[in-house]
Amino acid sequence: MKKLIWALRVGIVLFGACLVWEQVQLERHTSQRRTYHQRRLQRSTAATFKAIRQPQLSDFPAAKVEAAQVWLHLKGTRVINEATPLHIRKIAAGQRIQPDDPHSAVYHHQMTQIYSDDLQDATNSVIYARNADNTVLVAHSRSGQRSQVGPVAQNVHTAMPAVQKMKIPAKPSATLLKVVQLII
Repeated sequence: MKKLIWALRVGIVLFGACLVWEQVQLERHTSQRRTYHQRRLQRSTAATFKAIRQPQLSDFPAAKVEAAQVWLHLKGTRVINEATPLHIRKIAAGQRIQPDDPHSAVYHHQMTQIYSDDLQDATNSVIYARNADNTVLVAHSRSGQRSQVGPVAQNVHTAMPAVQKMKIPAKPSATLLKVVQLII
């Protein structure tokens, strides 16, 4: 009879130990699950805050900001059309103004062309070269003539376009940010 009582006592103790062990495992699993969900929630919250943050000029490459400054300085704010993107094209020094014409003048500096797809803007292109002294050389084209390749002077075949040196003001504004966002 004593052996039976001792066996029941040992059984009850083992059964209690098993219950405690299961409870500990359940709590551990629940806490791990909670931290996983908390981590996931934190990640999604951080992503939401990133998406809400307004873009700034420092988020964009300097070449795009400079191109937007030149575009705004020469074209003004009236030309900005949010439905029409702006494009940037690099023109190598020595490239012909009219590539199909072997007698065409050539660019003497590496130039940057900013142009839009807006067909209603007759002068939808600006071509400039950056100088080391924070000025730009702007190549002017004849107004009213649309050119995909570059500026066109009075004598299309032989003359270099009129070039003007100007200082571009570097004042950040909401309009400048809008133009930078239009450049693709």
